Amino acid sequence: MRGSRDLARSLTTLKARYLAVNFIGLAMIAAVFVYAGVVELIKWQWAPLAGFAKLDPRTAGFVKYVCLALAAAQFGIIKIVPKVMPAKSVDHLTRAAVITFALCESVAVLGLVLFLLAGNSMDFYVFMVISLGFFYLFFPKYDQWEQRLRAGDSPKKTI
Repeated sequence: MRGSRDLARSLTTLKARYLAVNFIGLAMIAAVFVYAGVVELIKWQWAPLAGFAKLDPRTAGFVKYVCLALAAAQFGIIKIVPKVMPAKSVDHLTRAAVITFALCESVAVLGLVLFLLAGNSMDFYVFMVISLGFFYLFFPKYDQWEQRLRAGDSPKKTI
C-alpha cells in the first residue's frame, strides 16, 4: 500500500515537473525565433552585410561545414543524454530534458554566429530549421517520462 502511495505522489510530482519543463522548452523554442528577428534586424540595419569578420567565400564555406559537423555531433550527444542520465528520479528527467533543450537551441546559435561572421542569412535559417527539427524529435513526452520513472532506469535502445 505504501509503495503505491509513493508512486502516486511521485507521478503527481512528475506531472508538475513535466509541465514546467514544457514551458522551459517552449521558451527556448521562442528564443530561436527571437534569433531570427535579430538576424532580420541586423540585415535591415547593416544592408548590405558582408559579415563582421569579412571572411572570404572559401573560409566562410569551411566555417559553415565545421558548424554543420558540430550540429551533427550535437545530434549524437542528444541521443546519448538519456543513456548517460538514467531516470532515477524526477530531477534526473528534468535535468536531462533541459540539457537536451540547450543542445537543440545551440544549433541555432551556431547559425547565428555563422551569420554574424559571414553575413549570409540563409546560413542562419538552415541552422534554425535543424534546431527546430531537433526540438521536434527530442521534445519530451509525458508517457515516456512515466515509463522511464516506473522502470527507474534509462530507456531501452531505440533508433
